[in-house]
Amino acid sequence: IPISTGVLSTLKPRPDKMVSGLAGEMLATDLADYLVRKGVPFRETHHIAGEAVALAEKKGCSLTDLTITDLTSLHEKFESDVESVWSMQASVEQRSAMGGTSKSAVLEQAKSLLEMIK
Repeated sequence: IPISTGVLSTLKPRPDKMVSGLAGEMLATDLADYLVRKGVPFRETHHIAGEAVALAEKKGCSLTDLTITDLTSLHEKFESDVESVWSMQASVEQRSAMGGTSKSAVLEQAKSLLEMIK
């Protein structure tokens, strides 16, 4: 705990640096989840999302820069609404289960931790 206290007491979050560290490839799981919502089994969507990442690398672009034509070449279930997947904020907020990344989940975790140290 003393190490954590020292680190956290001097921590200065830099939102600009945090945002600059984001990459479209971080949304590959969201792309797989999109196809699951379209009725494609996850065991397939995981592979398709990997193919999308590989295609983006081959084209020298971010995953989020792939066109609908690029994506439909990988699977016919991709539609224009796939653009809704390219939101980092939405990605974070979708994970609201205990231990998740949504704001409400993180606040609940912080509350639990504060109660533990009281």
